[in-house]
This record gives sequence, structure tokens and C-alpha cells, in this order.
Amino acid sequence: MGTSGLTLADLPNIFIMIGALVALFVMLVILLRNMEVIGIVGEGREDAWSRTMPPPRLLMQRVHIPFTFKIQENAPIGYSGVNCCVSSTVRYWHASWWGAPVRELHRTLWGSLADILSSSQLKFTKSGPHDEGPMRLSTVEPLQLGPPPRTCYPLVVILARDLKDIGELRPDDTVALVSVVHIRDEQCPLPSAVIAQYLKQANGHLSCLKQLYVTGECGEETEGYTEGSEHGDVALCCVCAAQPLSRALLPCRHACLCARCLPKLDKCPICRSAITSYFCIRNEEEPLSELKQQQRFPFNRRLFNLFHYH
Repeated sequence: MGTSGLTLADLPNIFIMIGALVALFVMLVILLRNMEVIGIVGEGREDAWSRTMPPPRLLMQRVHIPFTFKIQENAPIGYSGVNCCVSSTVRYWHASWWGAPVRELHRTLWGSLADILSSSQLKFTKSGPHDEGPMRLSTVEPLQLGPPPRTCYPLVVILARDLKDIGELRPDDTVALVSVVHIRDEQCPLPSAVIAQYLKQANGHLSCLKQLYVTGECGEETEGYTEGSEHGDVALCCVCAAQPLSRALLPCRHACLCARCLPKLDKCPICRSAITSYFCIRNEEEPLSELKQQQRFPFNRRLFNLFHYH
């Protein structure tokens, strides 16, 4: 008579079946976990950082800028003249370059401060330090820049330190602020505004200033601000609403997270773009408890991330 019991010869086959089922289960979990990554569903996650790997922190250095330049609000602006506001904490020279050719401008800016001040394209006027005040910039000849794309900027304003005051500066100190102004006309109807600003440093480097978008800075009653709390009148993290925001995300430049919430996200909570790196805008260290836990239990952390436990 036959028997229905298992024999030793059947064990290898059973182990093979169990191994195949486990492998299939793991593959299914990984597939479900990464469906958005490979583009099956969702918006896609190009250049996104996995939750097991925090985005790299870029080291930034605070730079003192002795000048400010902005266009006056609600003031008429055109090729006949521009009303602006300027301030400076040092002695400086200022010049306006109407119809500045793009290549010629950048060739001039990559020179030394002495080369900029002695440029034949610019006529500088000396001023002393002062608080923010109005300044009127006007051109002698009418400009005809033609239809876009253009090879000339409508207006470039340069504020530069006096050469006598740069002897004791550090290499990263600012010696000039360059503002590129677009002026609306019939052929290029974009709104008039400062479209770019450059910093010339004492070491010769030229850096482009970019706006930082801070959540909750658009009014006294905006959510994200708190008055009379332990953090004072500062903007709070838009995720936990408990800690002051201290991290600016790149490349979107939204400053909206604190140090504790940043490691939990791989997309900006404002615009949903992937977080590729970040930098600090407040003197707030990384949460030590979380860092130590990740260092002590890296394998457990990866398991939690795999199954979406946070």
C-alpha cells in the first residue's frame, strides 16, 4: 500500500518552493514600493532621494552685502527713466548702463574691480554711505532693442566700493552689486522688474543672487508665523508647525522645513518637486537622536523604509 506522508526526498523540493515564494513576495513588495519611481503611477520621482539616504547638505557662507537696490513700487518706469531705491553702508560708486550688450557686460564683470571702475562703457558717480533713498536713472538717447530674443539688457545698474576701502577686505567680501533691470515695452511685454543680480567679491568671483521663497512671509496674519511663543516672531515649519523653519530646499529654493521634518520627506511640500539637496538658513543643528539611531540601526531603518513605517 502507498503512503501519503512526506519523505526525505521531498524536502529539497519543498525548500525550493518556499524560497521561490519568499523571493516572489520580496519582489512584489519592492515593486509596490517603487511603482512611483519607475513611472507606473504617480508623478515620477526623477532625481529624488530615497528615504534611506538623506539629501546632501550644501555648506553655505554668510556674505555681507553693503548695498541694496530695488525698483520703486507703483512708480512709472520706462526708457525715459527709472525710479529706484538705493542704500549703502560704505562709500561707493554707481553707474547705469543703458542697452548693455550681454557679452560685453559679462566680459566687464569678470574683470577686477579696478577694471570695472575704469571701463569706457560706464560713467561712475561717487556717493557716501546713506540709508535707503530714492535715485532717478535716465538715459540721454532713446533705446531700440528690437524684438526678443535680445542681445542687450535694457538697463544695468552697478554699485561698487571705492578702491581705497578694499585693502582690508576678506576674499569673500562683496565689492560690487550688479542689477539687471528689464523694462516693459511693446515688443517685450514682460513686467518691468529686476531680473538678475550679481555679486562681485574681493577674490574676483562673480556670483548670481537668487531669491529664496520663505513660507508665511506675505502678511501679518499669514499661517506659519507665531507671536509671543518661545521662538518669537518667526516663520514655522509648514509640516509640524512647531519648530522654526531652518532648511531651504534645492533646486526649488523653498524655505519651509525644520531640521526634524526634512529627513522624512523626499519632495518639497510646497511645489512637490524632488529634493536634491538643501542648506541651512538658521543656526540649528541636525537632530542628534535621529542621527544616532540611524547610525546604530541602519538595517532596521531600511526595513522600516521598505514597508513605509516612519
